[in-house]
Amino acid sequence: MKKLRFVYRTSQIFSNDITTHYFTLRCLPRQEARQKTIEMNYKLWPQAGIVTTKDNFDNFVQKGEILYPHREFGFEVSGIVQVDHSRKRTGWHPCYKYASGYTAVSTVLWAYYQAHRPDQGDELARALYLMNCLYSDFKYVQGVTDVHTTAEQAMTLGRGVCQDYAHILIALCHLDGIGARYVAGFMIGEGVTHAWVEIMCNGYWYGLDPTNNLMVDETYIKLSHGRDYNDCAVIRGSFYGSAKQEQTVSVIVEEVH
Repeated sequence: MKKLRFVYRTSQIFSNDITTHYFTLRCLPRQEARQKTIEMNYKLWPQAGIVTTKDNFDNFVQKGEILYPHREFGFEVSGIVQVDHSRKRTGWHPCYKYASGYTAVSTVLWAYYQAHRPDQGDELARALYLMNCLYSDFKYVQGVTDVHTTAEQAMTLGRGVCQDYAHILIALCHLDGIGARYVAGFMIGEGVTHAWVEIMCNGYWYGLDPTNNLMVDETYIKLSHGRDYNDCAVIRGSFYGSAKQEQTVSVIVEEVH
């Protein structure tokens, strides 16, 4: 069991005034058997009314609106989370066995799976094998993909970021009959938000981080899970006004002794 202190800050600067700004955030740590929030602080600017609910995947969702002109929007979440991997993570839905918009398979992913198909082991062993293959063959490169890039598109490029690694591994697991889902959160040493995968084996969920070729341990903090990025996007919004945006993101995670 570990206690992790975190600070997560996002700021958006607009080149001109915007108004009638509606936003949806998934920036609060999940509460579940393996993760409990001990302390929480929250700031949002400019001032806005917020309603906190949960979505269909039991993730915290905050919705709000800012109806007056403004040129900056941001939030900061900080606190302490207790992570205990001795407790088993359970819960299942059939949607985690099937492709979503981001994880649909076409010729490139199918050919890759056929070339690296695991021939033995339980779901965890096979998923670890697929993760190791992906880590060896796929390159971490920023700026070549974006939040709209699918697993098939990223695999065709052969490079991308953590979101792409996660989508590809989910797609490969589905091809092998393994239930898999997308996770968004933080990890010690990353500096920004991170994405990884959870796979189902013998009734329990296990975390796999294909970007780093690691099993997820107690140095990770989970914000949300779902079928893909679309279910876990930390920030979404719409507004009136013609303006360019500049966004900065900062994440600090450290162990509390």
